[in-house]
Amino acid sequence: MSTSLYRIAVLIDWENIRKNIFESATKKLGLKVDYNDPDNIKKFIYSFIDSNEDIYRIFLYVSAPLREVSWKGKIIDLSKEKAYQSHVAFLDKISVEELIAVRKGKLKFRGMLTNNKPDLVQKQVDMLIGLDIAHLSYNKLVDRILILCADTDIIPALKTARINGLQVVVGYCEDLGGLNREIKEHSDFIRKRDFKEIFS
Repeated sequence: MSTSLYRIAVLIDWENIRKNIFESATKKLGLKVDYNDPDNIKKFIYSFIDSNEDIYRIFLYVSAPLREVSWKGKIIDLSKEKAYQSHVAFLDKISVEELIAVRKGKLKFRGMLTNNKPDLVQKQVDMLIGLDIAHLSYNKLVDRILILCADTDIIPALKTARINGLQVVVGYCEDLGGLNREIKEHSDFIRKRDFKEIFS
């Protein structure tokens, strides 16, 4: 009896996963895993791939860090910050990994926080995810898409995928909390993993 092989595309919102998974694991599980290490990101992604799935491409949505910001008439240089340098090194490495396509959004500076850190918000990523899902769907490039993102803004894109015949798989870490019901309603399969088991 032959087993069907499903062609799958993976779409991962790095900023969403960084906050809701990796940083959450540090707070809730006391498990600190470097999210700026491409090997850790790949290990996390591949833990959600089943043996009957063949990866078409991994789309990684991430914003390039801001080198400097302007605040109250002054230019603040962020390039010397450890966070900036780690993120730049991460992008340099991950962008040349096999099967990974980096899609860059933009960061918007909203002011300084009370801890003297810049308040930054990611822009355009939801739109980029939606465009890629539409392209995959309309051109029948894959059988399934695996979403690693807990943001409900992607729901219209999930609807588009299913309407056009793609199966939607949503992955999340059960030991770090639940998954939004709306996202569950617009997916075909829910794939649970334990963060501790992935990085044990």
